[in-house]
Parts: sequence; structure tokens; C-alpha cells
Amino acid sequence: MLGGIAVGAYLAGHHHPDLATLAALFAVGGWRFGLHPSLATTADGVVIRNPFRRIVVPWRQVEGALPGSRGLIVLRTDRRPVKAWAVQKANWSHFLGKRRRADDVAEYLIRCAKRHRATS
Repeated sequence: MLGGIAVGAYLAGHHHPDLATLAALFAVGGWRFGLHPSLATTADGVVIRNPFRRIVVPWRQVEGALPGSRGLIVLRTDRRPVKAWAVQKANWSHFLGKRRRADDVAEYLIRCAKRHRATS
């Protein structure tokens, strides 16, 4: 990603705007598919992708989920909790008792975990 930015800046400074644009697209792609956090559910469990780290929590290990200001915390039965940076809830929402998307995602993960444990 940083390489794409550096190459884009170099090419833009040397009057190659078309190649600089291409380098910028590579930089954006590197951020989106390499560093951008995400949270997904699969048949096997919850896939948490934070920058520089990817964790798969099997459904049998998902004990719960809590929304937080630094991310959604997935509680596990056998290890330390895992934080998914992709879904966050502001502190003021906790204080005011406001329901946010992070609450919906946490409830969805809990329902999925219960359903998968019931069918296993």
C-alpha cells in the first residue's frame, strides 16, 4: 500500500499522471483487501480480519459477543476474547442507551452460534 503511494507520488512528479493513477488504485486496493477490517460468518465460524491478523473462531467456541468502542468483542469458551475492529459502538451510545448496528451484529452472532451448537 505504501509502495503504491510512493510510486504514485514519484510518477505524478515526473509527469506521468496515467501511471500515477494506476499506482493510486493499487494503493487503495491494498488498503481495502489487505488492511481494511472485516467480520464475516461462514459455515465453520466467525472470520475476523483485522489489519495484519486474521482469526477464525469456530462456532462451538463462540460464547457471546459484546459491542464496544474499539470493536465487537467475540467471547470464546476456551481462550481470551477476540476483538473485531470492523464493528464499533461509540461510548456515548452506551451512555445514552442507543441501539446501533454493533448491537445488531452482536445479537446476530449469538443467534448463529446457538443455532450451530443446536445442530451439531
